[in-house]
Amino acid sequence: MNEVLASTLRKAVYERLDYLDRLVNEADLPSRASLADTEIARLTAAWRSLLANHEPDERGRCRACGGWRRRRPHPCSVWTTAHKNLIVVDTRSTPTTGRHAAASCLPTAG
Repeated sequence: MNEVLASTLRKAVYERLDYLDRLVNEADLPSRASLADTEIARLTAAWRSLLANHEPDERGRCRACGGWRRRRPHPCSVWTTAHKNLIVVDTRSTPTTGRHAAASCLPTAG
C-alpha cells in the first residue's frame, strides 16, 4: 500500500506542476495574473515548509537528511536547490518547461 500511495502522490504532484507549466506558457494574460494571485502564495508556503524541515540542528547538520546516526552537513541538497532555483537564475542551463524544469541542473552543451 505504501508504494501505491507514494506513486499516487508523486503522480499528482507532477501533474500539478505540468498543469502550472502549461498555464504559464499558454494562458492569456488575465489567466496568468490570476494564477500569480493564487499560486505564488502556495508555492512560497510550500518552499518555506520544506526549508523549515531542513533547518540545521545545534551541530549544524540538516534535521531531515541522512539517518538517525549521521545527519548531512548543512546546507543540504534541499537548501542548495532552493538557492539555485530561487536566487541564482541561469536561463542557459535551466529548462523553462516540462516535468523536471525546476529540478534540472545539468549544463547545456556549448
